[in-house]
Amino acid sequence: LVAFFSLLLFLALSAIARRTSSRQRIIFSALGAILTIQVGVILVSAYQRLLLYEAAYGFTRLRTYTHVFIIWLGVLLGILLLLELLGKLRAFTLATVLVAIAFGLTLNLLPVDGFIARQNIQRAVEGSELDNTYLLTLSLDATPDLWRLYQDEGIEAALHEKIGGVLACQAALNQPDDRPWQAFHLARDRAERLSQAKAAELERYDARRESGLLVVTVNGT
Repeated sequence: LVAFFSLLLFLALSAIARRTSSRQRIIFSALGAILTIQVGVILVSAYQRLLLYEAAYGFTRLRTYTHVFIIWLGVLLGILLLLELLGKLRAFTLATVLVAIAFGLTLNLLPVDGFIARQNIQRAVEGSELDNTYLLTLSLDATPDLWRLYQDEGIEAALHEKIGGVLACQAALNQPDDRPWQAFHLARDRAERLSQAKAAELERYDARRESGLLVVTVNGT
């Protein structure tokens, strides 16, 4: 929020400030550089605190979106400073559009839910607690990563079983049905194919519904 309003302040002052002499232009650019650097310090601090949250509690969608957004916002601030120093601030609108597109592409190329699954399971491998329930809230985009990690022989047995329980629940929640063709999408098709290929392996988790809840047996519990 601070970075956003600082950008607006800088652009507004740039539009109305009179800079008829080279001395005025230098002073304005220097003050703009100081403002940008100060906001950059705030962004670095926010990013470091976000890393601490992710290390302590794991990744969520909101933390992942914010993680990526802070990086691209820092890039935009750097571009603003560079354009001001070069005297080409009129190109800032184009730069903003390009950064917005890059932000969207980054989220799509991860993809976000698969990235969250990988990161949280890696934390569990390193000794942190795995939040099975949150993994189950992820979309079917995470299914290929979950299966890959489930089949990783380097993962300890207890964690292996937790991932298997999530996959069993996910398969039970996304049984093939008579959906219209308009409901088709690649992530669901890929997840269903993986679940069907490993159906016999998932049966031992005994995913079932009891009193409206989905129940699965993991590590004897």
